[in-house]
Amino acid sequence: MKVYVLTADTCDENWGSSIELFGVFSTEKKANKRASEMKLDYTTISVMDIDENEEPSYLGGYIE
Repeated sequence: MKVYVLTADTCDENWGSSIELFGVFSTEKKANKRASEMKLDYTTISVMDIDENEEPSYLGGYIE
């Protein structure tokens, strides 16, 4: 089963990153709806397979 993971970088500073999880949804439509309601600038919707992920998924971050 696929799920749609909504994350966003909420850092308002000039430097850095703060990735937050805003929800896990059963359809892409629901994830997109929630993302548009939140009015965030940097959202990402990642598709994940429940119980079948063999590789880790990069959610984001900041490396200097």
